[in-house]
Parts: sequence; C-alpha cells; structure tokens
Amino acid sequence: MQLETSCEKAINWIKKNTTKGVHVSSKNKVPYPEVTGYTISTLYQWGEKELAKDLAIWLIGQQNKDGSFSSVGGVPYTFDTGQVVRGFLTLLNDFLPIEIPLRKACDYIVSQVETDGRLNTPSTKAWGKIADDRIHLYVLPPLIEAGKRLEEQRYIDSAKKVLRYYLSRDNLTKFNTLSHFHAYIIDALFDLGIPIQGVMQKIANLQRRDGSIPTYKNKGWICSTGVAQYAIIGYKLGMYDFADKAVQYLEKKQNPSGGFNGSYGWRANYFKHEEISWAVKFFLDAYYWKIKTSFDRQSPIFEDKIKPSDGRVKELFSFCGDISKKKALDVGCGKGRYLRLLKEKYPTSKLYGVDISQKMLEACPKKINTIEGSILDIPYPDKSFDFVYCIETLEHAIRIESAIKEMIRVLKPKGKLLIIDKNISHEGRLKIERWEKWFDPEEIINLLKKYGVNATYKSISYGEYKADGLFVAWEGVKNE
Repeated sequence: MQLETSCEKAINWIKKNTTKGVHVSSKNKVPYPEVTGYTISTLYQWGEKELAKDLAIWLIGQQNKDGSFSSVGGVPYTFDTGQVVRGFLTLLNDFLPIEIPLRKACDYIVSQVETDGRLNTPSTKAWGKIADDRIHLYVLPPLIEAGKRLEEQRYIDSAKKVLRYYLSRDNLTKFNTLSHFHAYIIDALFDLGIPIQGVMQKIANLQRRDGSIPTYKNKGWICSTGVAQYAIIGYKLGMYDFADKAVQYLEKKQNPSGGFNGSYGWRANYFKHEEISWAVKFFLDAYYWKIKTSFDRQSPIFEDKIKPSDGRVKELFSFCGDISKKKALDVGCGKGRYLRLLKEKYPTSKLYGVDISQKMLEACPKKINTIEGSILDIPYPDKSFDFVYCIETLEHAIRIESAIKEMIRVLKPKGKLLIIDKNISHEGRLKIERWEKWFDPEEIINLLKKYGVNATYKSISYGEYKADGLFVAWEGVKNE
C-alpha cells in the first residue's frame, strides 16, 4: 500500500465521519468534543485548514459557561477540555475569535487544580477500569504552551504544580492501563522534559514481529490507537525501527474505509467491531512523525551548497528577478543551499526558509529567517511573500493539491511562484521514498490555475546534465 493512499484514506475517513464535530466512531455518529479538539492540529499538519476552522467554530458553541467541555454524555471532563485547548492553540495565530474561548478553557483547568496539586475532574465514569487520573498529565503540555503564548504565568505555574504532584506518586509509568491511556502518560512526560527512555524500551521489548504491541503487558490483543501513539513516542526518541514497524502494522490493519477498529485479536474488547475516530487521528500523527524524522535521519546526505552553474540555480535566478528589499520564501529549504546564493546576490533581500526537519534548519545560514513547518502547513500569514519557490520539495508533499494551495496562500497578489521537480515520464530513473511522487507537467499547470496562478513549464538542466526532461520548472504569477 502506498503511503499517499493510506493517509488520504484516513483523512477522508475523518471527513466522512464529521457532522459539525468529529464522530465518536463509525457506529456512533455523535460529535465528540475531545477528539474534535485534538484532531484540529492533525488536520492542520495535513493541509485541511478550512475543516479545522469549521471544527473550532462548532467547539466554541459547545463550550460550557465555566469554560469546560463535556464528553458525549454531557458531563464536563478536565481531560477533554485540555484536548480542546490543543486544537485552539493550533488556530491561535490564524483565527482571532479563538483567544477568548481558549482562555476560558485554560481558566477552567486551573480551577480544577487542588491544593496538593492533583488535577480534579467532575467525573471519571467514562474511564471505567481502563484508565486513571494519570492521563491528566496529557493536559499539561497544552496548558504550559497556552501560558507562554498568552503570557499567563499562572497557567504555567499550575501545570508545574500538577506535574510535581504526579511525579511524587509511585508507579507513575507502570503499564497497568490500556495501552492507549498508558501512551498518553508517556508522551506527556516526554513533552514535559521527563526522561522516559527506560519505560519505552520495555514497551519496545513487548513488540511482536508483525509490529504490534499488546494492549496490556499480559494480554494478547491489540489496541490500534495505542500502537499509533507508541510509534509517535518512538519517533520522538529516535527509536526508528520500533516506530516504523508499528506504523507498518497499522497500514496492514487499515480498513478500506480508511479507518481502524478499536482493537484486534482474541478476546479484544475495546471497540472491536467499530472504527474509532481517535485511532485515525493518531495514525495520521504517526505518519507525520515518520516523514519528519526520515529527513532528520537523512540529513547527513543532503548538501548545504550547490554550484551557481547548476541549471536549477540558473532557473531560480532567471525567474525571480531582482528581489532586493523583497521577501522571498524557500519552501522545503533543507540546509539553505539556494538561500545562500540568493543572499549573496541580493544582500538586502528578506529571505525565509521553512522545512519539516529541525536538523536541516540548523545547518542554514544564521542570517536567514528559518522556521520549522511543512509545505502543507506553512507557518506564515496570507499574502506574506513577493516570491515563493520550492525545489524538489513538492515530490514529498503527499497531498499535492493542498501543498500548491498552501504556497499560493502565502504569496502576494502579482507575486511569483517557482516549482522545480521531476517529470513522471522519467519515473524509475532514481530510487525514491515510498511517499514521493513525480508529476505530469499539465497536472501541475491545472492545479496552479485552479488557485489563481497562471503558469508555464519547461524542461531544465541540472547538475552537470543538460535538459533531458527529468527536471521541470513551473513558473507562474499570482492573479490580483
């Protein structure tokens, strides 16, 4: 199964199972505030910003007067409120109406902190016997982030107080809950800066040959969400083989609909016969981390320099024109080899680079403005740049139309857009990653036109090679 297919199917599952909010499952079509909240950040990463904003608007209408958010049963949960905070934080820079409900939600969480630091919740009924209040650790990273971004120190202080309480407890990381909830605890501790390598190594030791991880230490069945969450943590820790095997297992288990049953195996009893929304969300998150860390892993093989005589460089300079005092963005800038040359020729230009790999960005020239992001989620406002270009980046985007739309979004009217990538008619000449895609030149022309850029294309030279059809340059100008 191709990566693009599995991710697109998962995203389409969310779309088909959303009515104002994301449904609980394929059988329970009730919108679920908690899952809707933390799915917003997932949708942003995969280029579905309009849907993410629609979900946020619905959530604002669901917020209780005290700032909390309820489970599907109508009872407020502190944990659920924290997951909505994650979604609201994703939109904070793009959607102004979100700040007030975000503050209200954070205020509610702070109000639930007891004197000893324990984070209270009005009810634990939905947890049953498969979870306990240790999962409240997963509320703390978004609360701290909100404190920093909203300049509310009391949010940060409250989160630290709660963390001290839980760190004082015995068996904090003991694997005695459903893997899905255990992973909440471990992932939160990682994000809070607490060492978790030891406990994750124990989880890795439980992984089976097919990549699956048991739901409990002494059980044989599998929780799909737990596998995805452990994969995410594995990628964060650099446990790449472990994480890759977990993701491969999930790909094989993915239903034709794009969804995942809650659990698999003999005596499985966690939503075994229905597809749950949070499994899809964490599957997409795991794949995002798979792609992100693949570039971190391959960072040593990427060059930080390129010869000015290279045909790709010549095309860049030929099309951009004099960008002195103008703003230009390199999408997928890697180590900044094109930005270096642009800065040398146009020292007064304002150059920016965005890349999914922080390790790549660390190699960029210090005089370049760089930020971590992806071609599907460029962290800059609409109409920010006079010139946007991506060279051998679109092929990694997976969701090509969304990537093109996103680049055009940050381009000013009358701004120039340059894409250099490979022609599908030459596919097979080079070894590529599973998620890479080469292009029919007319396909890209049509997508550019759809989103307001009139463009042309041509074959260009590259390296020491003459133009032979492998590399194509698409040049366009955005309509007013």
